[in-house]
Amino acid sequence: MALNKFAVSDASASGFDTSGADVISSVWRTVRARLRDELGGALYSQEIARLRVRLSESGAVIIVAPSTFNRDWVEDHAGARIRGIWAETDPALREIYLLAEGQEEPQPAVAPRAAKVEARETVAKPATTSAPAREEPRFTFDTFRVGPANEVAAAAARTMVSAPTPPFNPVFFYGDYGVGKTHLMHAVASAVEQNQPGRKALYLTAEEFLSGFVTAMKARDTIAFKEAIRNVDYLLIDDVHFIAGKPKTEDEFLHTIAALIAENKQVVLASHRPPAELPMGDERLRSLLTGGLSCPLSKPDLDLRRQILDCKIAQAKGHYPVLDVPESVRDFLAARITSSARELEGVLNNVICRTALLGLPVTMDAVTSALRDLSLSSEKRLTVDEIQKAVANHFGVTAADICSKRRTQSVVRPRHVAMYLSKTLTTRSLPDIGRRFGGRDHSTVIHAVNKVTSMIEAGDPLAQDVDALVRGLRGL
Repeated sequence: MALNKFAVSDASASGFDTSGADVISSVWRTVRARLRDELGGALYSQEIARLRVRLSESGAVIIVAPSTFNRDWVEDHAGARIRGIWAETDPALREIYLLAEGQEEPQPAVAPRAAKVEARETVAKPATTSAPAREEPRFTFDTFRVGPANEVAAAAARTMVSAPTPPFNPVFFYGDYGVGKTHLMHAVASAVEQNQPGRKALYLTAEEFLSGFVTAMKARDTIAFKEAIRNVDYLLIDDVHFIAGKPKTEDEFLHTIAALIAENKQVVLASHRPPAELPMGDERLRSLLTGGLSCPLSKPDLDLRRQILDCKIAQAKGHYPVLDVPESVRDFLAARITSSARELEGVLNNVICRTALLGLPVTMDAVTSALRDLSLSSEKRLTVDEIQKAVANHFGVTAADICSKRRTQSVVRPRHVAMYLSKTLTTRSLPDIGRRFGGRDHSTVIHAVNKVTSMIEAGDPLAQDVDALVRGLRGL
């Protein structure tokens, strides 16, 4: 596992004291609160709540996980998000390391409290490019299980890393959270580094691209940023929906990927929805994205969930050799956890903590107890994307319309209903819901919720639409 380093912009010139433990504690509370909203209470309690934070003598922020297993999960699933939130919240220049208990802090290449930094280094290497070799690599083609839900995307990924020139450009992976988009992108980066000496792959989240561009503009030094991004053979950017609706960033993003495509370099993108449904303000960007190959990834079926579970158990045995999960338990978990591979892995981690870590056997009682404590009911867990699509179909508009800036009554009413249902049927926070509706503010969501609530209480015919949508979304 690579120790990804992330420097946060300097604020020493402002006179604000950013060196104390109180600041670190305050920022960490903000980070944890955001992660709780975004990951949900179950995964938060299991993976994030156990982390501790401290400030090292060198001035770096050290986030300590109780085990290597926990550290690896957090780095893979939330590492970029932690660093992104920290960068938004902490005004000081810091390096951030995620370590396992007992692991020594790496020595920084340069003094982190040196002179004022003009531009922040934001182009982080993909974890797979600098990680030491491990017996059970997590995000590679070998550990990516293929089924009807992802076979097109998997085939496209393998093709692009073996072809001398890009067969499709750009390649766009899309699907709900936890279906394997990030895994597949890291697998591409890993395969390039291992099998194509001299060629460079760069994986970034959209937040890293966005924050890097904003910082470069503030420092009036966008040339270095552009060179760092464009001087690669494979550029992989995850969660590109976060770029939509930000005109200046959209423009830079358009020119970046257009330049790479013109130079016959491979561009790989991922989002929770297809490019045609992204609320892009720049139609040139939408046209460029839709002109490539769009590959869907959907929720895994029972057979694929069982394959994924077997793979995760094999990986876990590298940390816990005595781990033995009976076939009956595997079948039960694969049938019981239907939402995503990510949640399936989270439940497995919880089961391991209750059994293997304590030297106890994995039994059905331990599994049912873990499910009960995680509050996983059989009721379908809805996503904002599913709600947007259902509302769009019901009112005869598109999901892109709902997330657009249009203010006609034919769009505003469905948008308000979709926001209302997102607030009442999911655990997403108001700011998160706003971001998923074209980057709107949380106050807009509050207004929509209050508006729909008032109409329902007043006996407006809209109440019948809302009731029909709720029953349809819940499969009633």
